[in-house]
Amino acid sequence: MNLNITRHPWKKNALKRLILSFICILLPLYLLSMIIYNWGIRTLQDEISKSMISQVSGYFSGLEEEFRRIQTLQYDVLSDDNLNALGAIPDSLNDIEKMQSILRLQQRLNAIRNSSTYIKDVYAYIPAIQKNVSALTISSFDQEAFQKLRNIPLTLDSQVMNVDGRMYLSAVYPFSTPSSKRGPLFIVAIELSKEKLEEHLKLMVNSQDEGLIFNSSQFVITTSHDPAFDQQITARMTSDVNMGKAQKLIINDKHYLAVYASSHFFGAVLSKYVPENAVFQPLQKYRSWFVLLAAVALFIIIIYSLYVYKYIHKPLDKLVKAFRKIEHGDLDVQIDHTINDEFQYIYKRFNVMSGNLKSLIDQVYKQQFLTQKAELKQLQSQINPHFLYNNLFILSTMARLGDYENLEQFTNQLGEYFQFVTRNSSDEVPLWKEVNHAKVYADIQAMRFSNRLRVEFDELPEHVGHVMVPRLILQPIIENAFEHGLERKPANGILRVRILKIANVIHMIVEDNGEELDEKRIELLRVALSNQDGVETTGILNIHQRIRLKFGQTSGLVVERSEWGGLKTTIQIDYTNGGV
Repeated sequence: MNLNITRHPWKKNALKRLILSFICILLPLYLLSMIIYNWGIRTLQDEISKSMISQVSGYFSGLEEEFRRIQTLQYDVLSDDNLNALGAIPDSLNDIEKMQSILRLQQRLNAIRNSSTYIKDVYAYIPAIQKNVSALTISSFDQEAFQKLRNIPLTLDSQVMNVDGRMYLSAVYPFSTPSSKRGPLFIVAIELSKEKLEEHLKLMVNSQDEGLIFNSSQFVITTSHDPAFDQQITARMTSDVNMGKAQKLIINDKHYLAVYASSHFFGAVLSKYVPENAVFQPLQKYRSWFVLLAAVALFIIIIYSLYVYKYIHKPLDKLVKAFRKIEHGDLDVQIDHTINDEFQYIYKRFNVMSGNLKSLIDQVYKQQFLTQKAELKQLQSQINPHFLYNNLFILSTMARLGDYENLEQFTNQLGEYFQFVTRNSSDEVPLWKEVNHAKVYADIQAMRFSNRLRVEFDELPEHVGHVMVPRLILQPIIENAFEHGLERKPANGILRVRILKIANVIHMIVEDNGEELDEKRIELLRVALSNQDGVETTGILNIHQRIRLKFGQTSGLVVERSEWGGLKTTIQIDYTNGGV
């Protein structure tokens, strides 16, 4: 034997591949700088979007605050002494006093007009003196304008109203509905300047491609001169964009970044749009470099992935599949590897292991398993004839006693019982079938001994009926309780069957108040269950053995003295791993 092969059964190719793989992983790290830069670009985009949102929201909030201040001044005028005197009790004033009141009122209206650049004029419509008093003029009463301003609804939204194409804030005193017979004493209306609003909107625009749209149900103010374009922007704002978020729009094959804010006070939406290329054009050349570097990185990743797949993943996958075949009982599996590396050595050791395992199973496990299965079949065959003899005796007794009323019911139950025994040839059944079969048997016995005992049988807990268990494990325990504990009891016999689920363990408890088993016999039975070597496998020992063959050593039978003085037998089924 070659000494070098003995000491080093494989060459260090796999180690070299791992080192090369590590180098290939390190090489793409130079892309990290580009990734960081790309993150910076996204951050910049977010900041630009946030800046637009903040600009629009801030302007709208300031505009709303300014108009609320104007409205507050308007409502203050409603309590003006001169205005109330002119509107409510003009007859108490002579002509000079009326003129003085009008001039003082006009002076106050002019002060309101001068308080904001958005105010074009302030009007007081006074029907009692048939005058319109404004901050600039005093004219005859305009009944038509008065009716239009009077009919403006008072709502919490849309405080700014459109009257004949002009913007107004109207305050009626006292307020009355249009159908009211009593008219208002006077109306204070503030006309707002659409031109000033448009001027202030234009101050927020940095180029002719940008634009703002002040859109409400009453009026539209825009910085552009294309109504069709404004209409498209407005429609997309109300349908596609959530307030407080920037949205990318494509209109007329052009890309725009758009934001909007809404106001209940104006009943309006303020939208701002900016051409996307104007914002992000300086970043395009860096994006081209990023795309190129990303393509190179992707190429490296693909090459590295193919390399790892061929030399590491495929050999490991072949080994895993071979182990799975072993798990499913295919002990003839053999695997090979042409490259002289670690996997070739592992494959050879695996082949040797599978051969040894197959030989061991053939020599020991199969022989023991077949012996136990043959013994199990023999013991199962002992159950059915014994029960058949007992039930034939019951039928004979019922016929001899002339109990024809219960004979039909008993015959049906007996037929159901033997249907389960004879038509189900499988070694295992769902737990619900086994419990149902045992309950049929218990009902048969309860009918037979109805004058001497009673039977209590619990329902099966939820979510355990599907567990597959060996056939005939519960009914023989109940039969044993009748034969050795209750059959000779003259009266007041009790048989109780309880079924509990604790964690992943099912407990089926059969207990009676029979008095035939003494403590010594119970102890002998307990010892036989714990040590079955050399013990004849019959009766409950057969059930104990079958349960352990199916569910492992944590399952089986436990016998002890019942609280009523009889025998208590517990069938424990640990189905944590679904059975062995």
